[in-house]
Amino acid sequence: MTYYLMRAKISQHAMGALVQRPEDRFVTMTRLLKGVGGRLHYYFFSFGEYDIVLLFELPDNVNAAALSMVLTASGSVTEVDTTVLLTMEQAIEAMHTAGDATGVYQPPGRGPTGRTKPPKKEPNG
Repeated sequence: MTYYLMRAKISQHAMGALVQRPEDRFVTMTRLLKGVGGRLHYYFFSFGEYDIVLLFELPDNVNAAALSMVLTASGSVTEVDTTVLLTMEQAIEAMHTAGDATGVYQPPGRGPTGRTKPPKKEPNG
């Protein structure tokens, strides 16, 4: 399972409905996450650029995209920003892979010494 951090803006209509009739959205999101094969860990309300922040697990990015589509299509959110998260174990594995690839990659300007000359322009005529 992959961990995700999602931030979203609640639509004006959805926020109005919550103000008129408060409800525990953790319960609803838990059901939705289970429906797409995942597990909700945290559901926070926030203020600032985004209204809600979720931390959850899903099997893969396809399921994460499906979750975003369901929320957006429902009209309850207007913007969704999803970040894939790595566990420390995954990050260390990535560090090892990056270490192995470091000698392979050549940054611009540090490649082979042989320069490629631009083709000569033929005189018009």
